[in-house]
Amino acid sequence: MKWFLGRFYYAYCGFLTCLKDRSIRYQMIFGLIVILCGFLFHLNQEEWLKVIWCIGLVIAAEVTNSCIERCVDYISLKRDPRAKRIKDMAAFGVLIISICAAITGLMIFVPKIF
Repeated sequence: MKWFLGRFYYAYCGFLTCLKDRSIRYQMIFGLIVILCGFLFHLNQEEWLKVIWCIGLVIAAEVTNSCIERCVDYISLKRDPRAKRIKDMAAFGVLIISICAAITGLMIFVPKIF
């Protein structure tokens, strides 16, 4: 049981570390704003499911991107075109998920506005 509870402690420590990262913090703030909008526009269960999944995916992608960037920096602080490509590709992954989440959000919220 101690081992199992320890996993939650490590995850909590990871959460605190994520709060120090500006990009992750911004994604969390945007996610909270979307959740507030969800309450304001009275989303149904299916819409909530889509919104929560999108928020979770974007934040998870940003966390993964930040981990990749830190790993690359840890391996070498020298400027290297290979390191730049790795970081750029990870950032593109976040962009893809963010665009998909934005499209999903528009499809949910725009009809409710008009």
